[in-house]
Amino acid sequence: MNNNYIGENIKIYRERQNLTQQQLADKIGKTWEMISRYERGVSSPLNQLESLAKALNTTPSDLLNDITDGNIRMNFSRVPLFTDIPKDFVFSKSNTYVYYNAPDWVLSIDPKAFALDMGIVDGSKGIAYISPNTEIKMNDLVVIREGNVLKIESVKTFKEIDIVGKVLAQEIRF
Repeated sequence: MNNNYIGENIKIYRERQNLTQQQLADKIGKTWEMISRYERGVSSPLNQLESLAKALNTTPSDLLNDITDGNIRMNFSRVPLFTDIPKDFVFSKSNTYVYYNAPDWVLSIDPKAFALDMGIVDGSKGIAYISPNTEIKMNDLVVIREGNVLKIESVKTFKEIDIVGKVLAQEIRF
């Protein structure tokens, strides 16, 4: 097994957590030199995968996934995924245990962005990335709440609409 991409994943997740190699090493009971060896692919991190994943707030499978496309590195971030509408209509990490790999640019626009399964909006197959904090302008595509239902509409007026967030992008599944 090629440990290079596993090491690259460890480094990516470590940097996303703003951890130094020493801080990650302290969390798993290893030295910073060993973390460096894992990240460079010199030593196999496989027997430390569970502890690394836990320390990096991810899953072992995320560390094992080779997320390369040819020579271009594809960077993804985990965002909360809602497959059901929360009872209180609050779309926050504390209201779901499910996460989805979103392109990094989604979180660069809004760190509180989340993914919404389109099945709970209009029954279609796909995911919409929603930003609850991005400025909304006329004609932007937004998710609105009407009673106990979610809809995606273009903003025509700001009067009497309950906006959940702005649609950043949609992925269609087949």
